[in-house]
Amino acid sequence: MIKKLISVSLTFLLVLTLTGCKDDPIICDAGYNLEGGECILDTTLYTTYTDETTIDFEYANKDFIDDGEGEVTLVSCTDGDTAVFSTGSKSFPVRFLGIDTPESTYRIDPWGKTASAYTCDKLTNATEIVLEADGERTDGNGRYLAWVWYDGRLLNLELIEQAFSNAKGTYDTKYEDVVYDAELRTQITQRRVWGEDDPNYDYSLEGTQVTIEELVTNPDLYSSSKIVITGIVSSSISGHPYIQQDGYGIYLYLGYEYTTQFAVGNEVRVQGLNLTYYPDKETGSPQLVGFYIRNVEKLSVDNIIEPRVATVSALTVIDLGSYLSISDLEVTDSFTSPNTGDYTITCEDSSGNVIGLHIQSTVPQTEIDDMFEVGDSINVIGPMSRYMGVYQFELSSLDLVTKN
Repeated sequence: MIKKLISVSLTFLLVLTLTGCKDDPIICDAGYNLEGGECILDTTLYTTYTDETTIDFEYANKDFIDDGEGEVTLVSCTDGDTAVFSTGSKSFPVRFLGIDTPESTYRIDPWGKTASAYTCDKLTNATEIVLEADGERTDGNGRYLAWVWYDGRLLNLELIEQAFSNAKGTYDTKYEDVVYDAELRTQITQRRVWGEDDPNYDYSLEGTQVTIEELVTNPDLYSSSKIVITGIVSSSISGHPYIQQDGYGIYLYLGYEYTTQFAVGNEVRVQGLNLTYYPDKETGSPQLVGFYIRNVEKLSVDNIIEPRVATVSALTVIDLGSYLSISDLEVTDSFTSPNTGDYTITCEDSSGNVIGLHIQSTVPQTEIDDMFEVGDSINVIGPMSRYMGVYQFELSSLDLVTKN
């Protein structure tokens, strides 16, 4: 009888236990939603922290450069965490505080171009942009540091919540807590920089072989692709080569890599490159980026490149990067940059069309003074670039500049 009672009691307890387990609510960890009895990762990107963060300082009638706060105007976009702004007559680059978006200038990283496009879209379409300093005013590259507000929204924070950046350099800053909270909430989504493949990024190591002519005449076809080029080095500007093939050329920005493979006259094959523009597509020049030393092969040496004869009036974007010869240019002005020491010589052709000569600061001032006097007629050979919409020769010496 006692054994029977014990058996019944144990059965009753088991039923109670199973019933209790069945009715207990399922509690999901943060970042997961309960769906169909299971905890499913929530990959939605929310901007809750950005929505709740507001400007709490007065900036009316203030100047960012002088006061550390103030309304500014967008001059140009650079990448996801850098842009050029102006206040009054002064333009200046700004590095966004607290973030570090993937690269899209000297190299292309996954999500770099998308982050850059997102930032530029917000700033270009903003009715009001306000900068806010916090601690150190500039970085080691001469850029101002700031929190960037567009139409009352903190763009730095929004880029984190959109999974375009992690938090970086936020310690002991005004928005440290909210930035880190946003990062933790976004990181678990595993979106974009936190683990998602970029559908617009070419993950191949080598790339597609393309002629330089095809590249410069149809650039949009290769804006998201890794490419391989072959050509002869015609010039080197501060160590960065211009490479020519069948009359067309392109500038290769080496970033922080260094090699002797790009001596003038060397024929090279370079793979794994991306096409971008400096400072932008509308007013600047195309350039190849993403260079690594392991990706260059020297094919031959001591090749001779003959310049292609051109005129100022006939220059087009297809000529950017090409090794050109233009004659009978009249010097109209000479300017030395107080920041870089580089020289800009302004010239005109017989019809008044303007072209510049951008000359590296390594050239002595005495050589500049001897070669360029207003009214002189000169002939120039060198690679062509464009800056702020103006075509200009890029020169590291005056060896290929002659007077008439």
